[in-house]
Amino acid sequence: MKNLANLMSYLKSYKKNIVISVFAMLAQVAAGFIIPYLMITIIDDAINQENTRLLLETAGYMLLTAVVGLGAGLVNNYNSQYIAQYAGADLRLDLFKKIQTLSFSNLDKFKTSRLITSSTNDITRVQAFYQMLLRIILRAPLMIGFGLFMAINTSTGLSTIFYFSIPLLIITIVIIMIIAFPKFQKVQKTVDTLNKVTLENVSAPRVIKSFVTIKHENNKFEEANETFRSVNTSAEKVMAFAEPIIQFIFNASLAGIIILGAFLVDRGELLTTTKAGAIVPEIGVLMAFSSYSMQILFGLMMFAMMLIFITRAEVSAKRIKEIFDEEVDIVNFTDEKIDVKGNIEFRDVDFAYGTEEHNVLNNISFKIKSGETVGLIGSTGSGKTSLINLIPRLYDTTKGSVLIDGVDVREFNLSNLRSQISVVTQKPTIFSGSIGTNIMQGNNKATYDEFEESSELAAATEFISSYDDLYNHEIQQNGSNLSGGQKQRLSLARAFIRKPKILILDDSTSAVDAKSEDFILKSITSLSKRMTTLVISQKVSTIKDMDKIIVLDNKGRLSGFGTHEELLKSSEVYYEIALSQVGNGGGANE
Repeated sequence: MKNLANLMSYLKSYKKNIVISVFAMLAQVAAGFIIPYLMITIIDDAINQENTRLLLETAGYMLLTAVVGLGAGLVNNYNSQYIAQYAGADLRLDLFKKIQTLSFSNLDKFKTSRLITSSTNDITRVQAFYQMLLRIILRAPLMIGFGLFMAINTSTGLSTIFYFSIPLLIITIVIIMIIAFPKFQKVQKTVDTLNKVTLENVSAPRVIKSFVTIKHENNKFEEANETFRSVNTSAEKVMAFAEPIIQFIFNASLAGIIILGAFLVDRGELLTTTKAGAIVPEIGVLMAFSSYSMQILFGLMMFAMMLIFITRAEVSAKRIKEIFDEEVDIVNFTDEKIDVKGNIEFRDVDFAYGTEEHNVLNNISFKIKSGETVGLIGSTGSGKTSLINLIPRLYDTTKGSVLIDGVDVREFNLSNLRSQISVVTQKPTIFSGSIGTNIMQGNNKATYDEFEESSELAAATEFISSYDDLYNHEIQQNGSNLSGGQKQRLSLARAFIRKPKILILDDSTSAVDAKSEDFILKSITSLSKRMTTLVISQKVSTIKDMDKIIVLDNKGRLSGFGTHEELLKSSEVYYEIALSQVGNGGGANE
C-alpha cells in the first residue's frame, strides 16, 4: 500500500483537525464501553436489590455518557469529512497542475480518458479513504482491544466464544481482500474505456449525426457500458457475498453467547442473589458481554471495511502516482527571458514519437529569415504538423536542433519562448464564455482598439458585428453556435492580438471562404515586418506567392525549399502537387 502511503502527506496540513478527531474518537469509543458497564450495575445490582436511588443515579450517568458519545461522534464525523474534502481538493489541484506541466510526448503516454478518470473517480476514492481512515484507524483497534479487555474482565467463561468467531472473521476478511483487489483494478481500467467512448461522442456530435453513425456509436457505447457493468458487477459480487457472511458471523456469535451463557448458568456460574433471596442469572453481565462482543466484532468489521477501502483506493492511488511520477521530458533550463526576432533554423533534424522506431521527420535542414512568410506543403502524413510542433518546443527533436535567432529552443525559458509564438490549428479550440474572453486568451491586457484590430486582420469583424452584444456574445460549449470558418477566424484573432514574433498557421484557413482567406493572407503580408509566418496548406494557391515554400515528401524528408517558380523546376513532389491542382488555383504553369 505504498502508493496510498505517499498520498498521506496531504493530511499534514490539517494536523489540528486530526488531533481533534483523535480525541473525539477516544471519547466516542470510551462512551461505547462505559454504557454496558453501567448496564451491569442497573440490572444486576439496582434492579435485583430494588435500589431505586442507585438505579436513577446510574441511569443518569448512562444518559450523560450517551450525550458525550453523541457529541464526540458528531465532532469526529464533521472533522473527518472536512479534512477529507480539503485534502482531496489539494490533491486534485496538484494533479491538475502536474498534468499542465506534461509535454505532448508525456501526454501521449496517457489517454485523455485516463487523465479524466484519475482527476475525478480516482481522487474521489482516495478522498473516501481519507475520510474512512480518520473515522476508523484508531476506533477499530480501540474497539477490538478495549472490547476484549472488558469482555474477558466481565466473564472469562463467555470469552471462549472468541476462539471461534474472531479467527473466522479474520479469515473471511483476508479471503475477500485477495479476491477483491485484482477485480477493482480491472474496474478502473473499464472506467477509462467508458470515459474515452463518452468523450469521443460528446466532442463530435456533428460528425456522428452528419455521417449517420449514431447506431454504430450506440453499439460501441453499449459494448463499453456492458463491459464496465460486467466487471463492476463481478467486483461488487464479492462485497455482496461478504456482507451477509460477516453478518452471519455476528449473529452466530450472538447465538453462541446465549447458548454458552445458558450452559454456564446451568453449571452454577453467572448467578446472583436478589434482595428477596432468589438466585437468578446475571442478566446484566450477559447483556454487557454481548454488547462488548458486538463491539469487538463491529470493530473487526470496520477494520475490514477500511481494508476494502484501502484495496480500492490503492488501485486509484497507484494510477494517480503514475501521473505524478511521470518525468517531464521538456523542462526549463533557464529563467532568462530573450526577445525573439523570428529567425528560424532547422539543423539536421530527425523526429520520432515516443518509442516508435521510424522517424516522422528525417534530416530536415533549412533557414527562415525574420519577417519572411513561408509556406509548408506535403502529402498527408509527411510530417508537416510534427515539424511546426518543434518550433514552440511542444516536442523535442530526436536528433539535430531547432534554433531561433541562433539559439537552440532547448535553451529558452519555455513560457518566454511560447509567449512570443502564436499557433492556429485546423481545428481550433474554442472555450465556453464570450467572443471577447476567447480572443483575450491571446492577450488578457488588450485594449478595445486591439480587439478591433485583431478581429479586422482575421476577417472576423463582419460576423462579430452581426451580434448586438459584439464581443460579449456568449459562445456555447466547444463553439457549437459558430461555424467552422467563424471558429478559425476567432482563433486567428486570438493569435493576432498576441502580436507574436512567430505566427504558425496549421491549415487554419481551410474552413473560411476564398475571399476571407485572401484577406487574411494580405493581413499576414502587412504584418511581415513585425513577425515571421509559417503557413501549412494543402493548396498551392494559398502559398505560391510566399517568400519561401518548404516541401516534404511522404517519408518526412525535405523535397524542396525555395520560391514557387524554383520548386516547379527543382522539386518533383511540389510539381506533382501543383499539377494535380491545375484549374483549382494550383498555378503550375506560372
